[in-house]
Amino acid sequence: MGCTVTTNRHGVLTFRIFWQGGEYWRSTGRKDTPEDRHYVEALAEVIGDAIEKKTFSLDWFEDEAKQQKPDSKTVGSYYLEWIERKKPPVVRAGLARDYRDHFNRYMLGKFKNVALVDVTPRRLEEFRAYLLSERGLSLKSCRNVIDASFRAMIRDARKIDGHIKEDPFTAIDWPRLPVQKPDPFTEEERDKIIQHFREKNRFYYPFVYTLFWTGMRPSEALTLRWEDIDLKHGFISISKSHYLEESS
Repeated sequence: MGCTVTTNRHGVLTFRIFWQGGEYWRSTGRKDTPEDRHYVEALAEVIGDAIEKKTFSLDWFEDEAKQQKPDSKTVGSYYLEWIERKKPPVVRAGLARDYRDHFNRYMLGKFKNVALVDVTPRRLEEFRAYLLSERGLSLKSCRNVIDASFRAMIRDARKIDGHIKEDPFTAIDWPRLPVQKPDPFTEEERDKIIQHFREKNRFYYPFVYTLFWTGMRPSEALTLRWEDIDLKHGFISISKSHYLEESS
């Protein structure tokens, strides 16, 4: 019983492989039709024979993934299409950068040749464990990678392009992270910092003074224009922020 054929929840024929004491699943990318089942079962016999003769390797499926049918698009091939649609002004420049960074640094190394229909909750949990233990990411960073960037692509594959029917991310639970209490400067520290800029770097003194006494973020202060400031009534209107050479 080295290799049997089953179907996943999307009706795609899948190899169930028993090899070196482990159990593995590999999608064939083929729907469960009589013709395709006959072909896949014949191939399962070949795999089973190779397992028995100790000539089998899971690397076989790397080449197979490159020849999958169009209806079983891989994460890697779909990403190349998807990322071209995620550019300003459709998405913020910072978000587009995060998408590219997360996929190139983390996702594609593990999922490039995985069929979209085979991105399962089990695979996502294993991927989270990998990011935590082997890549040393914090739980918050893991969630940014998986539950934000990866989930955004899979969402579009499901809702816009119709490559998959279900959302595997709904099954993944994320523990609530403790909220750190704010640690603001004391009045004495604030006054010392403002005085330092007043004496040592007067160019930035108005900027620092304004941040402290309004609570504005630096990104918000950088986008201010004269029309946002009402000196007569003492008001500043904050309606946008600046990030990666872009205001939003």
